[in-house]
Amino acid sequence: MKKDRKKKDLFMYFNGDYIPESKPIFGTYDTAQMWGYSVSDTLRTFNKKLHGASDHLSRLSDSCSAANIDFDISSSALRDILLHVIEKNTPLVDPKDEFLIITYIIGNWDFGKSTASDYSPSRLLIHCSTIDFEKHAKFFIEGQKVRTSSIKQIPCESIPSMIKHRSRMHFVLADKEVKTIEPDSSPLLLDYDKNISESIYANFFIVNGNTIQTPPTKNILPGITRKKIINIAQQMGFDVEEKNLTLDDAHSAEEAFFTSTSRIITPISSIDGIPIGKTIPGESTQKLLTEYSKNVGVDIMAQFLQS
Repeated sequence: MKKDRKKKDLFMYFNGDYIPESKPIFGTYDTAQMWGYSVSDTLRTFNKKLHGASDHLSRLSDSCSAANIDFDISSSALRDILLHVIEKNTPLVDPKDEFLIITYIIGNWDFGKSTASDYSPSRLLIHCSTIDFEKHAKFFIEGQKVRTSSIKQIPCESIPSMIKHRSRMHFVLADKEVKTIEPDSSPLLLDYDKNISESIYANFFIVNGNTIQTPPTKNILPGITRKKIINIAQQMGFDVEEKNLTLDDAHSAEEAFFTSTSRIITPISSIDGIPIGKTIPGESTQKLLTEYSKNVGVDIMAQFLQS
């Protein structure tokens, strides 16, 4: 029986104010809505404490620079706002809940302005929600089904891959496409050289023996969790290779998994209908999950399965 998870109206931050998330904040012609000119970064909590905040805020700053967005709030001031968002929302949720917090910087730009000095200033939006452990628990039991999409990754020559941007129609198209082929599957995007790039929310890894491989950062977002998993894997004695991967590499892998902020590691059970591995999670994937759990002081898999 599913728990009664009535959605709570949590607080968000918008340009200096802490307001209920149900309050409308965008007008019809808003830059973010009309043009998608915004960058973001997502953090999660463990035991209601921010995880990897320095890395995420550094990437957010890099995204602003690469996207030519002027933003003058310091990382320390931004961290204080994030902590206040957690503080205000903690009494509103269950003690076992954890937060997923998305920080948006809405770009300083207006259509038709003749000079940059005429642009509206950038704005800061921080949205907070709780991680739906019950919804995602099945992926730690059954694994994530994956399908290759015909939609290609945006080349870095168009939008630098280091920018975590909100112009994501290609991700939506890819997701809708693969779900018509295989319900509950997640898309895997290729670049224009037919190499694997990433999924719509996660970085991609395969395992063969003691070797873990993942695509290079040219046409993928350099994930914070991806970087942590690479470091952990190397400390555990795995050989880690960042190299171009083909679909043949993926289809013949002994194990495969995604990395992301919310789930950390998601085991992959099949790619294009081809079963991957013999168990979910695979042996190496489970070892990485266990080690990451030790680092954060929380059994990640158990946290999702608690529901």
